[in-house]
Amino acid sequence: MKIRNFAKILSLVIIPYLVGCADSTNTPTDTRTARSVHTELGWITDADSSDDFIIQRPQYDLSYNKNLNVANWVAWNENKSWYGPAERYGTFMPDTLLPSSFTFVSPSDYTGSGYDRSHILGSEARTATDADNKATFYLTNIFPQTPTLNQQTWYSLEKYCDSLCNTYNKELYVVAGGVYKTKNRIKSKITIPDSCWKIVVVLDRGQKLSSVTSTTEVIAVMMNNGTYTTANNDWQLYTTTVENIEQQTGYTFFKDVPEATRAILKKTKVVL
Repeated sequence: MKIRNFAKILSLVIIPYLVGCADSTNTPTDTRTARSVHTELGWITDADSSDDFIIQRPQYDLSYNKNLNVANWVAWNENKSWYGPAERYGTFMPDTLLPSSFTFVSPSDYTGSGYDRSHILGSEARTATDADNKATFYLTNIFPQTPTLNQQTWYSLEKYCDSLCNTYNKELYVVAGGVYKTKNRIKSKITIPDSCWKIVVVLDRGQKLSSVTSTTEVIAVMMNNGTYTTANNDWQLYTTTVENIEQQTGYTFFKDVPEATRAILKKTKVVL
């Protein structure tokens, strides 16, 4: 009896220890392995999981599509603690976590295409450590955007999120990706999104799922992957609803938010 009890106690100690000692830098999976701060409001699903190869890193969670050779979505938490002194890593890298059977995408595939290598999770939102910033340069976190979308309109929302965290001390839960209808490709490899979308749930610092209410601020945008000028490069011109993004992508968001609250938030269009 004493031996059995000792073994039971030992297992309770060793198992959490082994989990804690596992490589926390990169964890590729086919389904979510553990609850993550990046998907605090619920895992993101669609009707067909066969094209969702999941990668979970400390910096973000993402679903990669082996048929499109880009991410379906990237989800991340954002607050002031993610910002710091790290410099821009600057070198785009193939993601070695992808299976060898997947099509190999390299930074040079974008060269001469007319499209920018655009971050889904922006590198400026991961500057607490060098490792955090480096993680944003894996090509699984990159998709093709026109230069004006990447450098102006998409960027304007990134800067707004930066200010929410650093000036107003907010807690953000973000997910972003593309809409792929025409399936045009760069070099017969990388699928170009027709539109790019982002959902930002804004809470006070430290708040989590339990703090979400029907009046929680939710920013949702859908931006055409086209040409923008200074007259139309403000992200606020492209607000939409989460419900519309669900209809365009087939993905379901906010699964862990209570149903009545979720229904209201999905239909609400932000007005600033």
